[in-house]
Amino acid sequence: MSKFITGGELSTAVDEIIWKAKENLMIVSPFIKLDNHFRELFDKQRHNHKLHILLMFGKNEGRVDKSFNKDDLEYFKQFPNISIVYVPKLHAKYYANEKVGIVTSINLYDYSFENNIEFGVLYESKSNGFFSSKSTDAEVWNTCIDIANDNAVIYINRPMYLDYDYRGSKVLCDLTAELYNGKSVTTSHKLDDFDDELDFEEVFNKMPSRTPANKPGKVVYNDSKTNYSKSFEPGYCIRTGEKIPFNPKSPYSYDAYKSWAYWGNEDFSEKYCHYSGEASNGETSMRKPILHKNWKKASEIKK
Repeated sequence: MSKFITGGELSTAVDEIIWKAKENLMIVSPFIKLDNHFRELFDKQRHNHKLHILLMFGKNEGRVDKSFNKDDLEYFKQFPNISIVYVPKLHAKYYANEKVGIVTSINLYDYSFENNIEFGVLYESKSNGFFSSKSTDAEVWNTCIDIANDNAVIYINRPMYLDYDYRGSKVLCDLTAELYNGKSVTTSHKLDDFDDELDFEEVFNKMPSRTPANKPGKVVYNDSKTNYSKSFEPGYCIRTGEKIPFNPKSPYSYDAYKSWAYWGNEDFSEKYCHYSGEASNGETSMRKPILHKNWKKASEIKK
């Protein structure tokens, strides 16, 4: 069944596709910018490891942030079962879950939904399963899958299971930093190259060995502008690892702080220690920006 929709009916239909998705959610939009309303919709799915999200965006080679707001990209990277594909020539827009699909003119962009006159054709499956192989909606879905497989995968996160029990997710591909720094991203990694889910025991089949400690007086820290070691100097952004002034009350770079301030969660897990710059594996936050083992040394610094 197909139906022409526009205005509020189109907006509601897109909302319901996101909200009601159970197994598959496809978002095809050259431009992506989320407002609070969209985030509230997606928040329902943010911890749903059973739902696979395929997100395709495009345009603006060299300035990808104009097509996909970087804060919104970081938001989607929190989803446990997601594939993000960059399609430079993308102009089509399509939203679908396992039951309903919309071919439309509207981007997943807050301004478009609030200000533009947009059209769409809604396809709805009458069956209990996925789209029938002979239907138009299936043709649209399969065409989008083909496009995804012909373009660059930039981010893959997959759920892990042990005896059917969910045990977290693992990032298998992350080329987002290269893309947003203006570097070309190849299509060497295809969507089909990645499994739909992972076996927890296979992922953790070998116990890691301890790496040798750095020599005294030297610490290798994350500095986006250099690739060499420097004499240790405290002060690192707990989200990006970049060098900033040491101040436990302000442990973010300017851009990272803007991203954090959107939610303002002082206990949100971050990636780096503000004192040493080393990976914190989620043990740091705005409230506790310094790893416990570094507290004593950090407290000796005159502010």
